[in-house]
Amino acid sequence: MSEYSLTMSVPEAGQILGIGRDAAYRAAERGEIPTLRLGRRLVVPVPKLMALLGAEPTNSESASATDAPIATTNAGNGGPRDDHSRTPAA
Repeated sequence: MSEYSLTMSVPEAGQILGIGRDAAYRAAERGEIPTLRLGRRLVVPVPKLMALLGAEPTNSESASATDAPIATTNAGNGGPRDDHSRTPAA
């Protein structure tokens, strides 16, 4: 996983923007800060906030989740396994 989170809270985004918590939530409500609703949580996608600010991500930050290596199932030979590859015990 990368060194940073792909999302942050609205107050954290407000800190980066130099505005207070309430102002950040008002800006998010107006669509001035990009947000995603995850259940009851309102989060700010870091890449979209960076793009809004005109900041270009560094090489390590530009890698997306789809660029990450995918674990393969190599049952029985000691290779990496993911949680979805469990086989029933014989």
